[in-house]
Amino acid sequence: MKGTLTICLALALLLPSAIALNCNSLSGADLSICNSIQSTNLSSEDKDLLIADVLNKNKTSPNFDFIYLWNTNLNILSSPNGITSSSGTISNAWLKIITLMPSIIENNTLYASKNGKLMTSYNYQTSLPSGTESGDCRTDFYGLSSYTNLNIYLNDQFIGNSKLSAYIINNNPENLNFVSRLSIVSSYSVDHYKNERYCSKRKNGYCIKYSYRCSYSSTSHRTDTLKLEDSFNAKLYNNNQTSSFRITNKYTNITKGELIATNFTKLVLSFNNSVYQSSKYVYSLNYSLPYSVLTLKADKIENTNFNNIHIEKDNNTIKFNVKDASNCKIELYDHFSLITKNCDLTFNETNFSIRTDKTDYYDNETIKVFISPEDILVNLTYGNQTKLAKNYTEFKTELYENKISAKLESKQENVIVNVREKANSIILYNLSVVSFLGYFFYKSIKFYYLSLLI
Repeated sequence: MKGTLTICLALALLLPSAIALNCNSLSGADLSICNSIQSTNLSSEDKDLLIADVLNKNKTSPNFDFIYLWNTNLNILSSPNGITSSSGTISNAWLKIITLMPSIIENNTLYASKNGKLMTSYNYQTSLPSGTESGDCRTDFYGLSSYTNLNIYLNDQFIGNSKLSAYIINNNPENLNFVSRLSIVSSYSVDHYKNERYCSKRKNGYCIKYSYRCSYSSTSHRTDTLKLEDSFNAKLYNNNQTSSFRITNKYTNITKGELIATNFTKLVLSFNNSVYQSSKYVYSLNYSLPYSVLTLKADKIENTNFNNIHIEKDNNTIKFNVKDASNCKIELYDHFSLITKNCDLTFNETNFSIRTDKTDYYDNETIKVFISPEDILVNLTYGNQTKLAKNYTEFKTELYENKISAKLESKQENVIVNVREKANSIILYNLSVVSFLGYFFYKSIKFYYLSLLI
């Protein structure tokens, strides 16, 4: 915030009515760069934009204060596109929607937030007619006055009547259509003089010569009206930021945790002496001539910085290890908003267990695994098989693989099973049956011969 205020104050000092920048209010490296730019052979517009880019230091967060101050200090006197209209005493009239603030250009699409301001400019001139109207010997034009009526609409709903009209959107239309309508009314008065015949010479009571004089005849009041309209389209920026934070383990002054965040343009996870920052965009200045109206342009360029923290990132999941977890704060940005959250640093260790339907299996048989409690999600591994499961899951047996492992955060539970080859088991079984029969036959013969000897 301090940096933004400094930039805005500097810009306010640098912005006279003609928007030509000077470097007198800058210092240090900024002053040196500014003077270098001013010494080039670039046009004044290009110099202004380069210096503006110097002042707009933070490229990973949109600086809408800078844009607003710049655009509202522009002195727009003539039609930006050179198109004007006239009607009677009204001439060189134009109306133009200049910009929408705040707004972002991304992939050649202009996005607007749910509340902002539409900046419209217009101008015109009025002048009394001259000359003598038909049928008059003299015509006097006077009393010229004019007024304007500006109405601003968003999706056919009236939102204001000023050059800087605020709007708030309470629903979620995909497309935004802004329309500015200007009515210019000019009024004036006209005195008409007509040639009046009169007797300029008499004799013996008779008029012997007639002459003409230009005499006042009547007054008329006239009104000229000119209506202008301009439109401007944008897309409503809809972005549903989501995040979840939890501590997964604490041991020997180390805190482990997990942050899952989606739909952000910039993320900052900060602790007492540690910080992790991930930005997905950089913001540059886009301008339109001839008045160098600024709009921010967002380009996807990812950048990650961290200090005094260990990070493991997998898509939207950020796992971290940090020594001092105090003063934890999460900042989630999108193009138009910032959500700041405190961290829940409590840690509740979860106890769980697994069991199988039996302990002995043949190869290619199904092992049924039961997880308790039923509502927790654990990562199970058996041989070359890995599954995420709640309550219950199954594995196909793998020969000589006898351990099933379940992990939840830092805890692990194991179950040992016995897996045998079915064919060998049948052979062993048959051999055991033959051996048993042989032994039984041997015992029977021995008993028979002993009984004969007796």
